[in-house]
Amino acid sequence: MANLNLTEITFNNIKTQIETFLKQEYSKSNILYSPASPYGQILFVIENLFQLSMLYLKNTIKQLDLSDANANNLKVIRSAAVLAGHIPGRNISATGVLSFTIKTSTDISSDIPGNRITLFDKQAIRNKTNGLQYSINLGTDKLTYKVDSSTQIYLNIIQGAWTVANFTGTGDTNQTFNISTRSNSQDIENYNIEVLVDGVYWSIKKHPYDMLPDELACVVRTGFSGGADIIFGNSGFGAIPGVSADIKVNYLISDGSVGSIFRRTPNDWTFMDLAIDGFGNTIDMAKLFNISIFNDINFGADKENLQFTKNILPIATNNFVLGLPQQYAYAIKRLGVFSYVNAYEHYGSIYIVVAPNIVLFKNQNSDYFSIPLSAFQLDSYEISKIDSYLKSGGNIMLSRRYQISSPDLSLYVINVFVMSYSDAQDDTVNSQILNAISEYFLNFNGINRIPKVDLIVQLAAISDIASVDINFISKKNEDYHRQNVIQLNNMQLSSAGSFQLGSAQKSIGYTASQVIGIDSVLGDIIFDSNEIPVIRGGFYDRNSIFYSDDINNSNLKSVNIFKKGTIDSSQRSKF
Repeated sequence: MANLNLTEITFNNIKTQIETFLKQEYSKSNILYSPASPYGQILFVIENLFQLSMLYLKNTIKQLDLSDANANNLKVIRSAAVLAGHIPGRNISATGVLSFTIKTSTDISSDIPGNRITLFDKQAIRNKTNGLQYSINLGTDKLTYKVDSSTQIYLNIIQGAWTVANFTGTGDTNQTFNISTRSNSQDIENYNIEVLVDGVYWSIKKHPYDMLPDELACVVRTGFSGGADIIFGNSGFGAIPGVSADIKVNYLISDGSVGSIFRRTPNDWTFMDLAIDGFGNTIDMAKLFNISIFNDINFGADKENLQFTKNILPIATNNFVLGLPQQYAYAIKRLGVFSYVNAYEHYGSIYIVVAPNIVLFKNQNSDYFSIPLSAFQLDSYEISKIDSYLKSGGNIMLSRRYQISSPDLSLYVINVFVMSYSDAQDDTVNSQILNAISEYFLNFNGINRIPKVDLIVQLAAISDIASVDINFISKKNEDYHRQNVIQLNNMQLSSAGSFQLGSAQKSIGYTASQVIGIDSVLGDIIFDSNEIPVIRGGFYDRNSIFYSDDINNSNLKSVNIFKKGTIDSSQRSKF
């Protein structure tokens, strides 16, 4: 009988005792013990099973620790989010408006008998360029239009294909049905779901407790494993579908962000479902009408990524109310189509500053400096869409007022001072510098400050650069000093020799040492809650030196690169 000390702290010590015992027992039979012996193999298997169990236990504990940056278990994070009151968002479809005008080649009397066209809700159309399916969103089952040579038809469309799922009621309380998709890129659209029980539309609530007793309502939420869960009530909260009840779910399969269209190519559409003329015959709208995009098809967004879900857990609320500024910002960030969202409170009102994701506006071969300034701002149509999204996505407190606006654009110029290696080509170095700055600002989403060191780190990573420094020039700062210097000069000219600089500065409230838009100590860009910094020229500094907005200008411009010397290429490994 082995006399093992089971109070040993480590598994290795216990294993050593067992091996010692086995060697003694084997030697009594004049047999040499080795790991290949029967008991040696059993001990080896037990050791490996123990190691695997400890590894599994450590990984489990690590995944449950959401404070760990590497914790990325989808089910754990989603479960924690749901318990906190946050339902992870699914794909959001791009929406817009198409315009239809009669082609000159169309003979209305013969091509459109009865001079009438009937369109149906959810009719499918396809964009020729991206190959994606879109659906007509009429807001009613069908609409009939009288057609003549001046007819213009405007149709709301939404990206995605309408699909139907059928279930059968069981009569149980809290019946739950899951709808899933097999595609990683496609998902069930976040808002466009309809639930019918025995042909009657049931309203959709955000939480079971929102349902009244025996109310014809259900809850739709993102499932733990993806897709969407349809949850019915228990009579106390919501009605119960009866045994054999016909449950029909209409839902939209969305492609997310790729469904947004920022070009206005004419006649770029085909009708998958045909319209009906005045005599009941099918007609192809694409052959008879010129089709153009009237309002941009935008605001398409991919399903919420795991890191975002994890980051918002501290501010998620299970009361479904938008009350605090950060809750408004969080609700808009969920869309995933904005590069900059900031919300702040002023005199009891919430001010929300939003800038579109400018990456969506740039062509494949363009960079940050070629994007028009209008891409950084929202138009009234886009603001109205954000407003509609907020009203549909959460309960807004009645005592709260909010205002959505584009950020004020603050213009800055960057001066780069560089020492390169002797074997580097200046044009290559300059191109790499511009690319690094372009990528940094294309992906910029900070609030209130751009640390100078961030850009220096990006530029220092370029292999041809030995040493680099930068500084910023702020248009607001230069305007302030330039206007006051001009005023001081005018005062000096009219003073007839009695001019005193200090008294003159004090009289106009001018502080020569003041710095606006730049940290006077660290040199960082600093900006207010309603601003966003943009690297653009197009202004004069206090010395009347002009900085061009054209990045290819041979004179001073948005980014100016000054070579301060070279270092012998043999010194590369020493830096």
